[in-house]
Amino acid sequence: MTPLRVALIFALGILLLTPQAAAGGGWWSSISVDRSTVTAGQRVEVKASVSFQSLAAAEEAGESGRFYVHLLRGFDYTVLEPAMREAEPRNWWTLGDAETIRVAPVTVSVRDDGTGRARATFTMPELPPATYHVMLCDATCSEPFDEVVPTPDFTVVADPATVQLTQRADRLNRRLRQQATQLAEARADAYRARGTAEDTQSEVDQLQLRLASLAAEAQRPEPATPGAYAGWLVTATLAGALVLLILRRRRSDRAASWHPSDDELRELLASDPEGQEPLRSRRA
Repeated sequence: MTPLRVALIFALGILLLTPQAAAGGGWWSSISVDRSTVTAGQRVEVKASVSFQSLAAAEEAGESGRFYVHLLRGFDYTVLEPAMREAEPRNWWTLGDAETIRVAPVTVSVRDDGTGRARATFTMPELPPATYHVMLCDATCSEPFDEVVPTPDFTVVADPATVQLTQRADRLNRRLRQQATQLAEARADAYRARGTAEDTQSEVDQLQLRLASLAAEAQRPEPATPGAYAGWLVTATLAGALVLLILRRRRSDRAASWHPSDDELRELLASDPEGQEPLRSRRA
């Protein structure tokens, strides 16, 4: 085996043998409550997803009547901050001076992979108006459900109209947050579309410049090559020879078809000194 392969196997063995901190669910799990403001008589639903540190802990949590939903009054959330900074906190849960109100049992469903889901539903009892923390723990709330953390800002009010107004305000706030998210996404889409349009316009400009360059090159006369000059010279020579041939043929045609008249013969004889003597001798 190569040294690199040995090093990789050694590193993998260390990762597998090193204890891992609880993740997803477990230590970092929070409790989901379907209402943030309630009054007596209203139905409340609680959920939590957890990842147990062991299969035994998951099976123990699944036992009926093991854990309950508690409302904590006067709980100091800052006592959890030191434990939350640790990878594997031990004995991290402390109730402190908080007052606990047990309201409903928790039903736990456990999967084969060690994850689970806790559910609870209860009708809100008559409690003093105040802000509470929602927590899942055992009957006395001395032991937490796995390692979930309390959910703050669970407000109990006495007047149902206040609940309705609060719920309406919560819905408006959720709608505003959704619209703000949609607006941010629309702006991001607009910026992306603008960038795409600018890139497309740049490509169009480059294509137009390329087409103009090609058109200019097409209109520009091509320089004559030595072969072209030779062709022109041969063409001119052949044309000159053809013209001379035509002229000679015309001259020969004229010479063959010329027949002098009597007057022209007299003039020729009169102008020829040698031609006068024969005429005189004939007259004598």
